[in-house]
Amino acid sequence: MSQRGLDALLRPKSIAVIGASEQPERAGSVIIKNLLSSGFTGPILPVTPNKNAVMGILTYPTIDKLPFSPDLAVICTNSDRNLTCLKQLGKMGCKAAIILSSPPSQFVKLKALTQEYNIRLLRHNSLGILAPWQQLNASFSPIPILKGKLAFISQSAAVSNIILDWAQQRKIGFSYFIALGNSLDIDIDDLLDFLARENKTSAILLYIEHIQQARRFLSAARSASRNKPILVVKSGRTQQAQYLLGEVQSFDAAYDAAIQRAGLLRVQDTHEMFSAVETLSHMSPLKGDRLSIISNGNGPAAMALDELFRRKGKLAILNANTQQKIQAIFPQSLLEPKSN
Repeated sequence: MSQRGLDALLRPKSIAVIGASEQPERAGSVIIKNLLSSGFTGPILPVTPNKNAVMGILTYPTIDKLPFSPDLAVICTNSDRNLTCLKQLGKMGCKAAIILSSPPSQFVKLKALTQEYNIRLLRHNSLGILAPWQQLNASFSPIPILKGKLAFISQSAAVSNIILDWAQQRKIGFSYFIALGNSLDIDIDDLLDFLARENKTSAILLYIEHIQQARRFLSAARSASRNKPILVVKSGRTQQAQYLLGEVQSFDAAYDAAIQRAGLLRVQDTHEMFSAVETLSHMSPLKGDRLSIISNGNGPAAMALDELFRRKGKLAILNANTQQKIQAIFPQSLLEPKSN
């Protein structure tokens, strides 16, 4: 999968806000405020013809008056100006853009512009991008997030907001928090390729409503899962839910099989999703393929052994030093092997 422009999107060194504003209800105001509050250290370039400065930052009247091409542009203007703005940014050499509002009728023309100017694009229904290690909040979210090792990718802004609220209450951090919305040019497989090599990310959680390019997704997922654990929440298990999401009717068992074959773990509901976020955010990275099992009884240990060997795992053999330390902690009766 091509990684062109993803650095500009996920690690931008400069950001232009097209349609910047000081009016609190305007998207251009929210974006500027979030960029400032997140501590973004690169140049912020507000574009608006109506103000000389926005929140203390010098503005530029039009895109062609910008002093240089920004890595990332967030387009907050009326949707009827999207095509013009993206074309102007593309001519300047801008590598990535986020469009906060666009009607379906613009899909074909926007996609053509991304191909013509080699620009990566997140389209409407995207909450945006939060990357606390990069001191970046290029999103609609007013909720600051902590630094962590878990990356979250979602195809739903509403689910993203739920996770953000929940994580803030529990002080759980993220490396990247990306709400894709209606993918146009960037899809989950692109981001999996990027995050698999990203050193601030130790685990990945996906919320998926539909998969557009199944082969590309499975290839990227299989490759990424060799390096990092990946958990998947896939909604639309029933035909009624698939209809609600606008997805072509499919058999959920096929998704189950594909997800398992790619080496991912599927969680089924919100409760499991929250548990997954909490577990992944606090887990330590595995350093090998061996597992040591600690149990308060034979039954749970037997179930763990069954699952370990079913998944082709290896049981760790403790060295003499470790065994001595365990024997000093536990009663001798618990350490004696049971006769068959």
